[in-house]
Amino acid sequence: MSRSRKTTSVIALLAAPVMALFVSACSGTGPEQTLIRTYFNASNVGDRGSLTNITMFAWNAREKGTVTGPSVQSVSEERRRPLRVKELTQAVADAQAAEATFTQEKIAYQDENFEAINRVLEAERDSGSVAARDSDVQQAWTDWRARTMEHSKAVSDAQQALSAERNAAFLSVANESPDLAQFDGEIVSKDVAVTATVTLDGNASEQLLTVTLQRTILENGEAPIEGRWVIANVS
Repeated sequence: MSRSRKTTSVIALLAAPVMALFVSACSGTGPEQTLIRTYFNASNVGDRGSLTNITMFAWNAREKGTVTGPSVQSVSEERRRPLRVKELTQAVADAQAAEATFTQEKIAYQDENFEAINRVLEAERDSGSVAARDSDVQQAWTDWRARTMEHSKAVSDAQQALSAERNAAFLSVANESPDLAQFDGEIVSKDVAVTATVTLDGNASEQLLTVTLQRTILENGEAPIEGRWVIANVS
């Protein structure tokens, strides 16, 4: 074999994997393509049963149009962030404990100043002036009420943050039915650029959509639980 033919063969062998990847991306194959096609097919007909298992984001075909022929153009690098369910579970417990301690202190103050507090509340309800002897109690009780709202909001905010994190993580590993609060881990995401035909009110157009995929990886000292990819957003 001549030197030129050897060189040509080596270049062809090196280029083959790259070309294979290029063709795969352009031909719309792979796990991303399968998931995305399933998602839009179900969204087009309102198949909520299928969508419940694969997505956290609802594509409203009536408002945004039906999506057909989705084809993957590119897939971004994966992004990773720590799973915060364990941390946020503790934050809820801490907020609730602080609220419970505060409530006991508030009840003790209320019991000690029961009659004066009632006089203050009656005066406030009747839009009258509080007696001079009750002014300190009024100021203190106003502060107690404000701090009651602060503690209530702290608990509510902590619970909402925990709920959002659980919702973000759970669908990917739902088949394992884990107690997420027992795990450390990561939430992994990536963006998939997709071209598709979007038809709304009889008008069809070729559009570029970004589909964000996400999965959860759980770790607790044993073999990690690697969740499946689900759809987190479409833009």
